[in-house]
Amino acid sequence: MTNFILISIGFLLANHGHETLQLHADASVKVKVTGVSAEKGEVLAALFASSQGFPNDASAAYKVARASAANGTAMLEFSDVPRGTYAIALFHDTNNDGVLNTNRLGIPKEGYGVSKNVKNLFSGPSYKQSVFQHTTETSLTIIIRY
Repeated sequence: MTNFILISIGFLLANHGHETLQLHADASVKVKVTGVSAEKGEVLAALFASSQGFPNDASAAYKVARASAANGTAMLEFSDVPRGTYAIALFHDTNNDGVLNTNRLGIPKEGYGVSKNVKNLFSGPSYKQSVFQHTTETSLTIIIRY
């Protein structure tokens, strides 16, 4: 009888642990990018877990992704992302140089966008304005602005 109870407790603990892992498992962040003006080049995106580097320094990003555009859209996916608060910055790299090209005044010459589709007239979007909560599979649509 004691063995049966110990086995039962072990089974319950094992199942409880499995449920906990499923509840806290990492999930994907999927991004549909719309408004892409041309099919040349790629859409490059960076997923930031903090304000450090946002939106310009992809080396400070938690993850990066890239995708080709077709019919004005591109689909990106960041896999295995833990629950948390994030922001995405992306741009359409039309000349494939890996850089968001700007004019002499610093105004982008290539299309760009951020999560929550923040558009500021005189400054770039902040992390706080662009942040979203990721708990399970997250799907976002980001509009590229030229």
